[in-house]
Amino acid sequence: MEIQQDNNIGMESARSAVEKMKLGWNLGNTFECHGSWFDNLRIETAWGNPIPTRELVKAVAEQGFSVIRVPVTWYPHMDESGRIDEDWLKRIRRIVKMTLAEGMYCIVNSHHDAGSMRSYGGGWIQADRNNYMANRDRAAYMWEQIAEYFSEESDRLIFESFSEMLNPDCEWDVPSEEELEVANEWNQLFVDTVRATGGANAERNLIVSPYAGGISDYLLGGFVIPKDSSEGHLIAGVHSYAPMGFTSRAATWARQTETFDFLCEEEVERLFTTIDRRFEETDIPIILSEFGAMDRSNTKERARYAAKVVSLGRERGITCIYWDEGKKYNIFSRSDGTVRYPEILRAMTDAAGL
Repeated sequence: MEIQQDNNIGMESARSAVEKMKLGWNLGNTFECHGSWFDNLRIETAWGNPIPTRELVKAVAEQGFSVIRVPVTWYPHMDESGRIDEDWLKRIRRIVKMTLAEGMYCIVNSHHDAGSMRSYGGGWIQADRNNYMANRDRAAYMWEQIAEYFSEESDRLIFESFSEMLNPDCEWDVPSEEELEVANEWNQLFVDTVRATGGANAERNLIVSPYAGGISDYLLGGFVIPKDSSEGHLIAGVHSYAPMGFTSRAATWARQTETFDFLCEEEVERLFTTIDRRFEETDIPIILSEFGAMDRSNTKERARYAAKVVSLGRERGITCIYWDEGKKYNIFSRSDGTVRYPEILRAMTDAAGL
């Protein structure tokens, strides 16, 4: 198979890619939509966003973002044998092509195939031994198809294993040690499967994540970096919406505040200290693939939060990717690509040194 090389980059290392991905943006609530109550032919619009356009992607690039993360839920588009519908693959390829054409990196993942969305019929991939034995072949076939379909794309396309994998009880913080081990085995299966497809995928950069994408000492302590036949092409991806009482009203158990005060600052600093402690003796680069704060009529405070996260990430060489779901967390208007919150955008780009 002939490998399509990027004239400016070639098959670059994970470290180099993360260094170049200064700041990122999530195309949330679009290709990861799922459920049985709407037409899969227009699943991208099911959660209230329009189909993404070239103008939107161009606007994101023009504002200084260098990577778009594209969350994708695959199971609604798989038949009983596990074969992915080709039309769905073409629709994902469209957004990938648009992103790469703007000179940005593109991350494609498996989103609600794992995780907590059981009410929608999701979460068929779980950190559970019985689930792993029952579904490993189907999951491997899923990633084999994805990897082969995109094998000719440049190495600015990056695959990410699973987003926020949970156990059958959807516990975020206290899985068993065995469940942490199974999450590691899912990551290893992902790496082995993609590498086995050959071509550009033999050295394509891949993102692997701990259980729940979490950053507690316990979750990161149980995270094992997979073995890889290609040295220097793995990235660790974690998520954080700390402090939850500031970033989300839904976190009713947390101290609720609309002000990014000194306690909030300390919590954000602690999360990066935890990341430092876990990865200080490894050579794997890190991305914060989701962070963000919902609109609570506190734009100035959200800008302070975003600047704090991105600046701490920049100090450590961690690429931060903002979660934009088009509504409460959004930066861009999905209909025309205009910036809805320039103060927040400017805070992030300044902090990233753009």
